[in-house]
Amino acid sequence: MLEQFWQDLSGPDSLLRLTVLAVVLASVACGVMGSYVVARRCSYMVGAVSHSLLGGIGLALLCQRRLGMDWFTPLWGALLAALLAAVLISVFSLRGQRREDTMLSAIWALGMALGLSCIFAMPGYPVNLNSYLFGNILLVTPQDLKIMAVLDVIILVLVWLFHTRFLCLCFHEEGLRLRGVNADLFLLLLNLLLALTVVMLAQIAGVILCLALMILPSATAAIFCHRLPAIMLLGGIFCLLSSLAGLMLSYAFNLPTGATIVEISGGIYLLTVLGAVCRRKFFRSGAENS
Repeated sequence: MLEQFWQDLSGPDSLLRLTVLAVVLASVACGVMGSYVVARRCSYMVGAVSHSLLGGIGLALLCQRRLGMDWFTPLWGALLAALLAAVLISVFSLRGQRREDTMLSAIWALGMALGLSCIFAMPGYPVNLNSYLFGNILLVTPQDLKIMAVLDVIILVLVWLFHTRFLCLCFHEEGLRLRGVNADLFLLLLNLLLALTVVMLAQIAGVILCLALMILPSATAAIFCHRLPAIMLLGGIFCLLSSLAGLMLSYAFNLPTGATIVEISGGIYLLTVLGAVCRRKFFRSGAENS
């Protein structure tokens, strides 16, 4: 069955080629931004942004059917919703002016509710939500790839320019403020970049599962190394390998692609954690015996 995958991949006008390119582009953003999520421990913020995507997707589908706005694709709707959610989270949780967990929960639930309302308000047959909730990477278009490539460039350039300040936000935010740097501005920028990454990963794993795909590869990489640039590189490799493996298995055995990718990524993480625990116990017992 895997031979069929490689035959279809190498065939002329192969849709699988677009899918593999989407995996590569998303893995780059995942490795870079996932390391910040693990370091800053802001996974709940990523979850709120990812679930709010459904609101933008539903709005885009509604505008396409009712208003004929064919250019307003679900990907553009997801980008709009993600950036808006990131701005709201940054503004309302600024310096503890609002309880951050309450704000994240509100955005999480409101985005899902608005998306469902827009989708069920559309005329004609109801839209199948499974592709958006759990991902359908086989439907990636060349236009989607262009947008993902642009997002990758934006993320890489801004991280290259402001990595030191993002690093301070993760570990020494008060020190950044004491140096007179506008930490709130860089926090907003970091949240916006995380939102862009969530949109890219949602193309692979869907709205529900992209949170896991954002965190698991970088969390696995953090077990092997401690410097953030190394975690970025290794996290991107883990994301790429698990995504390609999940894509091949789902294609060969007719499994849900997003779920298969997350299962492989989660399995790698759990095995790595188990190996690290066994290694520590082995060396500890060896030290006691000596």
